[in-house]
Amino acid sequence: LLNIIARTPAEGGTNLEEALKLGGELARRQFAPAAQNRIVLLTDGAANLGNADPAQLAASIETLRQQGISFDACGVGIDGINDEILEALTRKGAGRYYVVDTPESADSGFARQLAGAFRPAAENVKVQVRFNPSRVGNYRLIGFEQHRLNEEDFRNDKVEAAALAAGEAAVALYEVEALPQGEGELGEVYVRFRDTATGSMVERSWTMPYDPNAPAFDRATPTMQLAGTAALLAEKLRGGATGDAIRLDRLAPVVNALRSRYAREARVQGLVAMFEQMRRLEKE
Repeated sequence: LLNIIARTPAEGGTNLEEALKLGGELARRQFAPAAQNRIVLLTDGAANLGNADPAQLAASIETLRQQGISFDACGVGIDGINDEILEALTRKGAGRYYVVDTPESADSGFARQLAGAFRPAAENVKVQVRFNPSRVGNYRLIGFEQHRLNEEDFRNDKVEAAALAAGEAAVALYEVEALPQGEGELGEVYVRFRDTATGSMVERSWTMPYDPNAPAFDRATPTMQLAGTAALLAEKLRGGATGDAIRLDRLAPVVNALRSRYAREARVQGLVAMFEQMRRLEKE
C-alpha cells in the first residue's frame, strides 16, 4: 500500500463516484460472508468530478450496505474537504468518518481506530435515554444531531447504527435540569447491539441515579472532563444563549489538568491548543 501511494501523483480533481464504483467492484470480488467487508475511502479534496450529487452518492452507499459492504471515509487535511457529505455517507454505510489533518494525526491511534472498524465487538449499537419527568424538568442532547434515530427505531434491527470495537467507548452528553423537590431517579439508559461473537441481539439497561450532591465538573473523571470540555467548546463556537453563558476562564483549570493527563495524546493536545486560541480571541 505504501508503494502504491508513493507512486500515485497528487493532482487533478476528486471523483467520488468513480472511487465508489471501483471500491464496490473490488469489495464484491473479494467478498467473504464470514469477514468484515468494508471500503475505506481516503480523500484530500471535495467531490468536483463525476456525479457529485450527495443523494446519488448516498444511494450507491446504501446499495453497497445492502450487499453486506460497509463504508468508511477519511478526510486527509482540512482545506477543500466537505466534512458534512463524507460524514453523512459513512452513516449510510454503517461506517465511520475520520479526520487526519496533521502528520501527527496519522499515528498509532488512527491505526487503532481502523483496526477497531475491521474487528468490531458490537454492531448496530443504539442508545436510548428515558428521563423521569417527576425528577427532570428539561433536558437537551448536546450534539449528535445527525445521528439521532426515531424512537421506534431503537428495537427495529433493520435500521442500522454504528459498530464498536472491544476497546472503544461512545459518549452521549445531555444537559439536564434536575428537580430537587421531585421524586425518583433521573431515568434509565438502554443499550442495544448485535454481539458479533454470537450474532444475537443484546439489550441492557441501567438506572441513572439522582444525586443531590453530585460532584462538580472539576471533580469528574478525566474521561468525562474531556468529553464535557469538547462539547462545551463546540457550544461556544456555535454561539447562541448557551454558548454565550460558557466562561472559558472557568474551564481553564480543567483544560490544564487534561493537558497534563493526556500529554501523549495528539488529539487532546490539539483540543487544548484550540482552547487557548479561543481564550485569546474571546479575551477571557
